[in-house]
Amino acid sequence: MSDLFRDEQRDRDDARQLAAIARENRLNMKALFFTLAIVIAPFLALLLSLELALFVLAAGLLFSTVLTWIGAKQMGPVARSRLRAAALLNFGVFLMVVFILILQIMAE
Repeated sequence: MSDLFRDEQRDRDDARQLAAIARENRLNMKALFFTLAIVIAPFLALLLSLELALFVLAAGLLFSTVLTWIGAKQMGPVARSRLRAAALLNFGVFLMVVFILILQIMAE
């Protein structure tokens, strides 16, 4: 009886929607992880070492840059340009952090 009211096209559409939601959830979790890395870095500097904090900060910035750049491809033209600008800004900050990390390592 349940097969009588079953719509295969609707089932395929529902499966596609669920897959898209799952992809979006994974993307959001990655973004949350990288944001936490950036936020936690100063506390690592206070508790452990400046080099470790700079490394964690650089990793978070790099992965956030990549994630933002990839996410920009899925947006409309206005949002895409803003996200790419944000990704370039993140990359600039990443380069500064790596430069400071290299200076810190060479100073020891």
